[in-house]
Amino acid sequence: MKIRTLKQSLEHLSRYIPMAHPATGWYVAEEMPDTCIQPDSKNWSCIFSCFHQLLDGHRICFSSDRAGCSGAACYFGYKAPSRDAGRFLAEHEKFKKSAALGNAFYDHVNAPDTGSRVMVWETAVTVDDTAVVDVINLWIEADVLPDLVTLANFDRSSNDNAVIPFASGCQSVWTLPYKEKYAEKPRCVVGCMDPAMRKYLPGGVFSFSMPAERIIEIADHVSDSFLAISDKNP
Repeated sequence: MKIRTLKQSLEHLSRYIPMAHPATGWYVAEEMPDTCIQPDSKNWSCIFSCFHQLLDGHRICFSSDRAGCSGAACYFGYKAPSRDAGRFLAEHEKFKKSAALGNAFYDHVNAPDTGSRVMVWETAVTVDDTAVVDVINLWIEADVLPDLVTLANFDRSSNDNAVIPFASGCQSVWTLPYKEKYAEKPRCVVGCMDPAMRKYLPGGVFSFSMPAERIIEIADHVSDSFLAISDKNP
């Protein structure tokens, strides 16, 4: 997706939908960019511990040996889930009733294989014009979620085009919306519902993510939607 078109769509959408933070984008690079921040290779860290640096305009990069944690490495497609992943989910985090249910969760991850490539996460406005963005994250407060859910269904005959799945934070902002890119009718993903990572986000802020192509379609429909005749019309 051409970044200039994407930036124009985001700017247009922001005139109608108040954003809590600048939109962020994900793309895959063959080589490590010259300037970026990477997780420590020797210590565990949640990718959202870099969230404030991300919003300050820094490029955050992930690789097979520096993904932050084993969960992110799994969701980014750098490695398969460990045999103990389901047990950890159930017995340590208490997010599933049993290890069997935890294992079933990981069986359905099916993250795209990233291989030796680099995952790049940065604010959309700072993305270089040569990059091809795959996924866009909008950062919103809960009171505008109804507007985005409605827009996600505005041009569809079905009414389940925005979903709230149980997922890790990194899974909800990258893996799931990236997989939607290849669906016949790509859906939007409401994310950051993971209790383990909520401490890194301001209270009441959630992600609303989708394939880059879908945000352009949604933005194109704003002027014909309820937002153009509501009190929110700028």
